[in-house]
This record gives sequence, structure tokens and C-alpha cells, in this order.
Amino acid sequence: VIDFSKVSWVAILDSLPTMLALILFSLIHVPINIPAFALSTKVDVDMNQELVAHGYSNMIAGIAGGLQNYMAYTQSVLYDKSGGTGRVSGMAVAGVTGVLFFVGPTIASYVPRCMAG
Repeated sequence: VIDFSKVSWVAILDSLPTMLALILFSLIHVPINIPAFALSTKVDVDMNQELVAHGYSNMIAGIAGGLQNYMAYTQSVLYDKSGGTGRVSGMAVAGVTGVLFFVGPTIASYVPRCMAG
């Protein structure tokens, strides 16, 4: 249960411009990137299906406290041009991300930090 008396409404109001920018960015990236990817790979796409899938994905991510979905056009084209097929690379990225979630902080302690000044 959320105790709304502990919510910092000032912080929410301060973050509204950023939230609005993310919403607008989410709305325009799919209609731009999906057709561009379809032209690059010579594959027909159903824009309605893509928009619905991105909507569900973003809704689930929002409910779970995750980040918005974004189709990385250049990585997708690179994957296609290098002969990638199927969902193996996506599963590999998910696996590596899952492992790094648990061991990342330990590894990060060995990475040198830049210090300015």
C-alpha cells in the first residue's frame, strides 16, 4: 500500500518536464524506427502490431518499475546484416544483463574512476 503522505510532490512536479519528454519520445520513436528498419531489411511489418506490442511492453515495464522499451535501430540493422536470425541475441543480452545485475557491483569496484580537478 502506498502512503501518499510520504510522497514528495515537489519532486514529482520538478520531474514533469522530463516525464513529458520521455512520453513524447516514446510516441515518435516507433513510427520512425520500425519503418526504417523494415526498409533496411526488406521485411514487411504490421505497424499496428508493433505499436500494440510496444504499448504492452512499456505498460509492463512501468508497472514493474523498469525502463521504457526502445528499439535500437542501428544495433538491429547490424544484427540483421551480420546474419543474425531468431531471438538468440535477445536472450543472450537478457542473460548477461541478469548476471550483471548480481555481480555488476562487485565488478564495478575494480573499474578505475575518472577524477577531475
